[in-house]
Amino acid sequence: MNRDPYSILGVSEGAGQDEIKKAYRKLAKKNHPDANPGDRSAEERFKEIQEAYDIVGDPGKRAKFDAAKKGGGAYFGEEGMPGGDFEGGFGGLGDILSGIFGGGFGGRARQTQPSVNISVPFATAARGGSVEAELDLPVDCPVCGGIGGTGRETCASCGGSGRVTSGHGLFSTTHPCQGCGGRGFTLSKRCASCGGSGRAGTHDRVAVSVPAGVEDGSVLRISTTGGTVQAMIRVVPDRFLRREGRDIHCDVRITAAQAALGTRVMIRTLDGKVRLKVPEGTQPGTVIRIRGRGAVQRGVQGDQLVHVIVGIPTGLSPEEKALWEQLKSTGR
Repeated sequence: MNRDPYSILGVSEGAGQDEIKKAYRKLAKKNHPDANPGDRSAEERFKEIQEAYDIVGDPGKRAKFDAAKKGGGAYFGEEGMPGGDFEGGFGGLGDILSGIFGGGFGGRARQTQPSVNISVPFATAARGGSVEAELDLPVDCPVCGGIGGTGRETCASCGGSGRVTSGHGLFSTTHPCQGCGGRGFTLSKRCASCGGSGRAGTHDRVAVSVPAGVEDGSVLRISTTGGTVQAMIRVVPDRFLRREGRDIHCDVRITAAQAALGTRVMIRTLDGKVRLKVPEGTQPGTVIRIRGRGAVQRGVQGDQLVHVIVGIPTGLSPEEKALWEQLKSTGR
């Protein structure tokens, strides 16, 4: 990654952590490999987004990055722009990231982590828990040991870096080398088993720990027998409940008579059914709060908000119509 992580996520340097997380989730969901099958550019973009969030999404790493960027030195000038010894665009940024956080930033492209979608029940996402997942994962080819073949030679196009730079100055861009696919080397003979990819498929069943309050589109890293996997959470919608942050919402329909006279209705919550009192004179659109029945986020539990819908009767019989006429005459 040779671009500024803030620009990758489309946020300002003064953005709050919640704003950064929201931008990351939106971009990760849009560019996830499962949502763009066969699109190499989307895959590279997803990796770049992940790397950017690894830095500015972590307050500790973000503080180190901001301090190094403002400190100038060999990589940044006084105004925070790249300075000193760098080759085109934000080439020096890759070096400074490597210096702060170790290898994997800039230079040779790092290996893509396998990505999968995991379905999580609505209640589990809200309160946390564990789900079993069946995963088909790529592992090193057992025939070639993950190399992809024989006759390994340094790629002539990128000189072994796995990346090439096009353009000049601030308008330069760095992208994976097409000649070697970002690996930094070529093979004279491809492995017949894996076709040169160096990867083979394996099946694994894992128990995934789901943190309380996780949202649809969130990305978790889980460990499997085939290595670390990036798992995008897909929350299964509930037919009755919906969620906004740590609060759970639902709708309940009552008759006009029940709204006027008051009633009690059974409401489903994450903890089972409860009997809810609807006071007399309840107006359409009234929201009744059931405290402590929501999702958990950052250790704080939300509430359940019940939206009251008052149904207006249609197709009245003559007797019913006469009763409504009597009510109408009272001006109520």
